[in-house]
Amino acid sequence: MLTRILDIIVSCIGLLLLLLMLPWIGLLIKIDSRGPIFYRCQRVGMGGKIFSMYKFRTMYETPGNLGPSLTPQGDPRVTPVGRVLRRLKLNEFPQFLNILKGDMTLIGPRPEAPDLAAVYPEAAQEIFSVKPGLAGPNQIMGRNEEELYPPGVDPVQYYIEHILPLKLPLDLEYIKDKSIFKNLKYLFLSLKVTVTGAITLQHLTDNRSQIYLMLADAVLCLLSFSLAHYLRFESFTDPNSQKYLHGLLPWVVVVRLPIFIYFGFYHTLIRYISFDDIKMVTKGVAISSLVLICFSFFFGLVIYGYSRAVFFIDWFCLTTLLVGYRALLKSLYLRYKAETPSEDKKRVLIWGAGDAGELCLHYLLKDKQTIYDVVGFIDDEPLKRNSRLNGIKILGDRHHLKLLTQLYKIQGIFLAMHNLSEAELQQATKVCHNLGLETKVFQLRATVSPSS
Repeated sequence: MLTRILDIIVSCIGLLLLLLMLPWIGLLIKIDSRGPIFYRCQRVGMGGKIFSMYKFRTMYETPGNLGPSLTPQGDPRVTPVGRVLRRLKLNEFPQFLNILKGDMTLIGPRPEAPDLAAVYPEAAQEIFSVKPGLAGPNQIMGRNEEELYPPGVDPVQYYIEHILPLKLPLDLEYIKDKSIFKNLKYLFLSLKVTVTGAITLQHLTDNRSQIYLMLADAVLCLLSFSLAHYLRFESFTDPNSQKYLHGLLPWVVVVRLPIFIYFGFYHTLIRYISFDDIKMVTKGVAISSLVLICFSFFFGLVIYGYSRAVFFIDWFCLTTLLVGYRALLKSLYLRYKAETPSEDKKRVLIWGAGDAGELCLHYLLKDKQTIYDVVGFIDDEPLKRNSRLNGIKILGDRHHLKLLTQLYKIQGIFLAMHNLSEAELQQATKVCHNLGLETKVFQLRATVSPSS
């Protein structure tokens, strides 16, 4: 009885919080991808009864069930907003409705998908004798369970063979010795790990360079708005304008950074920044400026007498700063890379500075353990000479190949030319072999599926 009263009280509080978050989370989900705001999935409840569990939708909508019922880290089905909701565990909030209805309880074994519940051993069937819970010993121990899956494994098989044997004893032990006091303990521990587990040390380490980039952007947002204010009012001494400046500065960061994250400012490593990334930065700053203007006037952070020219100047300054220092960082990286030869890597050229060549470059660079060091491109089109493709220089054409091989100590070459004919392929391969270069073919071909 006490457990049910606790369920009702906490679920009502959770649903009130859900109502406050719903307009904002719902808007982000709808903007991010097509589909409903909520997602209903089938789960096994007490006594083996199947019920519909509610979540915020975090995956792309697909016709039918696409892929396994488990979601390892890096699952391509998860949307950009969905990744944030999962990391913060905000996608779980609609389950308070399941708790209020009585399908779930606050503390208990995590509700299992029917296909996974079917493989539970006979000794673990006792787990289905109680209501599944929003939180519990396994949810605390495995707060970021998706990170446990090694790359490339079958998630269902790995879960059954490696993760499930660790979870079942914890759930069975909880069932044998559950109490209201233990539930309260797990409730507070769940709140703690939900907050502290959102950003782990491993997560910070893996995304260190992108976090530095985000912090630099936050500083530049403050600097740009302060500069715009100074250029418009020619001082920081006016008491009225200074009051609005101090009131706006924190919101400049709070409003802009989520928009920057949404536009993917931190999905591209500095060394791979391209013209498309620059366009994305320009677009993101423009939209965040519009949102900042609306936010400022709607919430009374500024009055209509405050010069709106400050926001326009800020947009121009911030766009220049963000684009400029990204270009500078990439330039410094490429210069450092050029001055630091990789003795343990094969120095290669890419023959073809087009779509196939760009894909080949990304293919070679995306692997941190790559054995290749891309020195440059060669291409027979004169207009491309001395240009750069994703920061890598086009050094010459096929007639310069022998000289480039000697000059840069080239060991191999990738042939990456769009729709290369068999005769052209043989001719290019012969030229490379005569120079003693290891030759690999990377072709981009257009394919047309037969109509049914």
